[in-house]
Amino acid sequence: MLSAIGCESSSTGPGENDTVTVVFRDGASPLPTYLGTSDAVIKDGPDYATKSGNYGTRPVDTLGVVDIGASLYEQRMLVRFDLTSITDCGTVISALLTISVTPEDTNRTVWLDAWEATVPGTYPGSWVEGFLGDGVSWEFLDGASKWTDAGGDVLELMDSREVRADTVVTFELDTVRVQTWIKMASKNHGVLLRTRTSGEEAFLHACMRESAAVALRPALYIRYVKGG
Repeated sequence: MLSAIGCESSSTGPGENDTVTVVFRDGASPLPTYLGTSDAVIKDGPDYATKSGNYGTRPVDTLGVVDIGASLYEQRMLVRFDLTSITDCGTVISALLTISVTPEDTNRTVWLDAWEATVPGTYPGSWVEGFLGDGVSWEFLDGASKWTDAGGDVLELMDSREVRADTVVTFELDTVRVQTWIKMASKNHGVLLRTRTSGEEAFLHACMRESAAVALRPALYIRYVKGG
């Protein structure tokens, strides 16, 4: 088990009284007033308007590979949670990201990969969800500054899931990386979800933080050991 910075490790391991499980979901947890989720789908497409378009306020959007004019284009999802309320120097022992989905075709398998998102090294801050068109897109982090690689910059693959008739997809995130997000908020750029291309159209519909049903909004479950 990795020890958090500044925390004492225990030779006997943590007991139940030493652990905390906290859920981050807009409008529900850790408090009903929590609005710390940022999410958006970024879309490749046949024209610049699609590539530079911001879709940060949609309650449901398409994630996957879509056929537009007999050509295939990717649509990816970015999601990030404000974790600054965790202040007791915990060592993360599990981190689960859940996304509510509706597959377009339950007879077709869609593979979803969860990557740790990042931003260009010279960029101050993180990608911007956007409002009324001014925000993250396939081309831009914030409507003006470009990604290093169009479609979103990533560091490492965290988890992969096979989706068929699922209504919820759960990703196991790397605990060391989530630990870093807690200790250094400036490193928290969240997760980029993308499908594996297979040469054919395959997509699903993902619920975003703007969903009217709170239970369908993205959630992050973190279990950690309290620090001394």
